[in-house]
Amino acid sequence: MGERTRWMRLGAWGLAALVVLTACSSTDPGQPSAKKEGSRVEPRLEFLPKDAATEVSPVEPVTVRASNGTIDKVSLTNPEGKQVSGKLSGDKKSWASSEPLGYDRRYTLDASIRGKDGRTVREESSFTTVRPAGTVYPSFLPPPKITTVGVGQPIAVIFDQAPADQAAAERALKVTATPATEGSWYWWDDRTVHYRPKDYWKPGTKVTVDAKIYGVNLGNGMYGDTDRTLKLTIGPEKIATIDDKTHKMVVTVNGKAVKTFPVSMGRDGSTTGKDGEKISFVTPSGTYVAQEKYAVKRMNSESYGLPSDASLGYDEKIPLAVRVSNSGIFVHAAPWSVADQGRRNVSHGCVNLSPEAGRWFYDNFSYGDIVTIHNTATKLEPTDGFGDWNIPWEEWVKGSALN
Repeated sequence: MGERTRWMRLGAWGLAALVVLTACSSTDPGQPSAKKEGSRVEPRLEFLPKDAATEVSPVEPVTVRASNGTIDKVSLTNPEGKQVSGKLSGDKKSWASSEPLGYDRRYTLDASIRGKDGRTVREESSFTTVRPAGTVYPSFLPPPKITTVGVGQPIAVIFDQAPADQAAAERALKVTATPATEGSWYWWDDRTVHYRPKDYWKPGTKVTVDAKIYGVNLGNGMYGDTDRTLKLTIGPEKIATIDDKTHKMVVTVNGKAVKTFPVSMGRDGSTTGKDGEKISFVTPSGTYVAQEKYAVKRMNSESYGLPSDASLGYDEKIPLAVRVSNSGIFVHAAPWSVADQGRRNVSHGCVNLSPEAGRWFYDNFSYGDIVTIHNTATKLEPTDGFGDWNIPWEEWVKGSALN
């Protein structure tokens, strides 16, 4: 190989190397180029919900997030101009509303961001919350004015309209007990759901019931009307046990027998009501829960179909009456049957006590205290008042819409 040829080849290799080096240092036109030092990066705000959104949940937080800057100011207002409260994060990179919104309302969101170069950018958006077909309101039993109850007290939530989605309604209900207590919900009917523990509440337990249904879709376009809370304290364990074989009531408080009273209950047999139906006076056996009480209660046999002027009818004002069933069974003072108490049954179904015993029972038994009756010829219907304890636990838990 001559010198000329060798140098020509070396020159070609050098040119090729130069081409390779040049290609490695070039910018690929298919990739975005890096920002030059000192170039401007625009600050940006992100709103959620987005502008012009509809059917927005009134309970989901409205949020603002900042990129390439910090939030300077946020204003969320309703159609009347009232501002919704919210909280800015410590680094001023985000903001979130902190109160629920109204149904079927248009809200305006106005926010500004300060960029790294000190410039301020302002953005605005609006959205509309969901419009319910109707709202559902929850009530409690026992009523909120009752704050201390007995160990047998179930909790009832009654909706003014039946929620089509019972599972959604039940998920919105929460029971918190201290100490922790196993319990479950049971749907009594399409508007009513009961909660009780597996066993009686422990005395001293603190119970909070939260019905957080506002903003919850309960089916068929119906939404919760408002959130409500019930707070209860469980009092001493008071149980009155009545045995028809002995015609006596034994009262225990926290497991210790404190009183024994003679009683008279519903007489044997039945009569015929005004519509021809048979009316039994026998007091059913089962576990009852005291519901309410009256210093004087007017009782009328017309309430269950027996004319007050019938041979066994009545219309009387009864003293010291404690209701234990919706069907009209009370424990009350009955001075007219004292001679029968402890010996035989002569009432129309109520539990008769002497005036002295009736006064003690009235003064000491109230919401949630237990009355159990044994050895009569009929059984208490579980759906009669708070007959919850007459449903076995294994069956009770199946009554939850979540099981």
